[in-house]
Amino acid sequence: MRTAVLGLCVVIGLAASGVEAATFKCDDDVPQPSYTAEEQKLVDQFWNETLLYLDAYVDVLSKPTGRCKDSAEATIQTFDTTTGKKQSRCILKYRDMELMTKHVKAILAEPDKAKACFDPQKNYTEMQLYTPNAKLQSMSAVSRWLDRPLLTQYFTKIGGPIGKAGVELNENFVEVTSKTDTQAHWKRDVSINGLPNLWASVGWIPFYAENENARNDRFRGGYLYAEVMGPWGNLRIAEIDGERVGAEIGMTAQLFNSSYPYHYHHPQEIYITLTKPQCMDQNKDMVLHWDSDAFHQERVEGGWAVTVDGSGDTWKKWFRNQDPEKEWLSYFERNAIHAFYLKAGCNATIKNSGLVTVWARSTSRDNQQSTRLCRPADGEPHVNDMMPWTKSVCDLKDWTP
Repeated sequence: MRTAVLGLCVVIGLAASGVEAATFKCDDDVPQPSYTAEEQKLVDQFWNETLLYLDAYVDVLSKPTGRCKDSAEATIQTFDTTTGKKQSRCILKYRDMELMTKHVKAILAEPDKAKACFDPQKNYTEMQLYTPNAKLQSMSAVSRWLDRPLLTQYFTKIGGPIGKAGVELNENFVEVTSKTDTQAHWKRDVSINGLPNLWASVGWIPFYAENENARNDRFRGGYLYAEVMGPWGNLRIAEIDGERVGAEIGMTAQLFNSSYPYHYHHPQEIYITLTKPQCMDQNKDMVLHWDSDAFHQERVEGGWAVTVDGSGDTWKKWFRNQDPEKEWLSYFERNAIHAFYLKAGCNATIKNSGLVTVWARSTSRDNQQSTRLCRPADGEPHVNDMMPWTKSVCDLKDWTP
């Protein structure tokens, strides 16, 4: 039986150099571990792959690419109305990304101390966590020990179009997530091919399956995310040296022939594409700042109503093709409006058709954290619509600095 340790603090004394090392404060809900020797080996295996993931993550953001000499270059708008081209920026020029990288480096510098904030989430009660399918579970002794419920069973019970899409993605989860290429930018393979225990053991969430506002059934069944580090992930660190830790790092998987509707949120966010597309325009994404001249903005009480009209071929100039080599890194500023559109036409089989990304938020402890979906402009339900060409309204809320 494990008990919670409230406000667990790990103070790291003095380093050999005489300089005081970092102080870690875990989230209040991190449990006091009590494992058998065999269980501890499994926890250690999970933790070690988590460290490899975080180490490669910091490296890929810090490595110069494009026109940047000190960090990776990220797309911040896929379409700039002034130039008609995409807009990019060196990602570590953003203070939130600089802090997130700093905090992850502190973890990597003293992993034995940071480990006190690590929870494999075997008995997690905040939300239900899943493993996609039995094949994935069988690949990892850690996953078998955690024994999470299977998403194939969850979606079978839901049934209908949502359940069908969910079964389709989760039955083929290993094949979909294996269709990746990390050679261009990563120093190690962070996909399921390189870190199978991590991908099999992290808790997966069918985020939109029961959210009617998502409207499109295939997307509702065909989208998953997992959180390795963050307020609801395995590594839950509240503060490092008194600084609030906003890092929320994980991964996502989305089924082909599905559309993640226009949406927005207060926390800044990044996506790093891992999927190797089968044709050039298989996987598309867009991000535009909420105050872009491409949209119509109207001030309302407590925020803005932003109309996004992608009708006709307008949406096509907003979206760009994703791939793990050239168009691989995106950064979304606060309230940036973004979407993902995965076409159906060029897939050979379901078993290698989808989009897999490394996902992160940098300010997961301030303002409103919830992802907000845009709604149909005409007020109609638009079930199985809400595509890039659907006219939508995004009801943005003011955020507090």
